[in-house]
Amino acid sequence: MPVLIVGLILIGLCIFFAVIYFKKTGKEVNLEKRELDIVIFVLSLISLVISLKLFWNMGVYADEYGSSPDLVCGGWFWLCMDWIRLGLLLVLCIISGFKLIKRSK
Repeated sequence: MPVLIVGLILIGLCIFFAVIYFKKTGKEVNLEKRELDIVIFVLSLISLVISLKLFWNMGVYADEYGSSPDLVCGGWFWLCMDWIRLGLLLVLCIISGFKLIKRSK
């Protein structure tokens, strides 16, 4: 939990300093469509990797302590929701990747 809090604070500080930099220099932020697609793809890929690692760790924990993934997740419904989350993140990565590769006319 402390790692999450430190990470959120660092992200907030980065955004804060970026806003101050753009205010002082008078530059405008012009995110073109391609740059926005890159940001969306990278964020969705990072989310997928984090979710896969957490799902893997849950499986390792369940195996080592003689439990089952449905008990760790809190029941079959939440285990299915976990699988659906992984599937939706995969679909999001694929769609954003295709959109990134596809040339805009």
